[in-house]
Amino acid sequence: MEHLKEIFNEFVSPYLQSANDRERPDIQLKIDHSFDVFENSRNICNSLQLSAELAETAQIAAIYHDTGRFPQYRAYGTFKDSESCNHGTLGARTVLKHNLLNGLPKKQRNTVLGAIALHNRSALPAFISDELRTCTEIVRDSDKIDIIKILIPHMTGVQSGNEVPLMGLKEKPGEVTPAVLQAVKEGRQGAYQAMSCLNDFRLLLLSWAYDLNFEWSRKEMLKRGYVDTLMNQLPDTDQIHALHTPIIEQLNS
Repeated sequence: MEHLKEIFNEFVSPYLQSANDRERPDIQLKIDHSFDVFENSRNICNSLQLSAELAETAQIAAIYHDTGRFPQYRAYGTFKDSESCNHGTLGARTVLKHNLLNGLPKKQRNTVLGAIALHNRSALPAFISDELRTCTEIVRDSDKIDIIKILIPHMTGVQSGNEVPLMGLKEKPGEVTPAVLQAVKEGRQGAYQAMSCLNDFRLLLLSWAYDLNFEWSRKEMLKRGYVDTLMNQLPDTDQIHALHTPIIEQLNS
């Protein structure tokens, strides 16, 4: 595992070195995120009864899950897939192009590549192997928990310079998009494409409570206080308040 971390560091280092002063924090953000997602994945694996090989595979996928973000940002200057490319698909292609996982057995490497390619899908395909589904679900949960951690500070006292992490969305006090609010009411994930302001992004993050696969992830979202922090940044309305109890019940399930 340490060898694969070093390979990842060697891959991302040129992106960091060639970045200008404006770009460097965004690149560093994704490097730090990759290792924090790995730590989350290790915690999830430790909470489950997995074979050593499957746990290792999931943790490798976690480190490499956002490999596509680096060429994406270099080419397009954004992390917004809808304005650039699918970073999951690009990540799998990039790992293959640069032979980053060539030391792994073929089956394990293919599972990692599948998890990278699928981790950012709105839903996983029905017909994939149990190993690939488990690995991808671990990466998805690990990713979500860390993304919320990253974004909450950016959403607090929004300032110029937060445009890339916040996907260019602006603070529009009191506003929410009905379709995003309705998704949370119905206990399903909001859609990135429907967002038009930062309150929508806060609602989308809350909606992830309904797409976490493992008890560790649900308990972590509660333990870190993400629900109350995000709720307190949303408009003070009955519709918003009504979301709180169902989300808490879901996370305690």
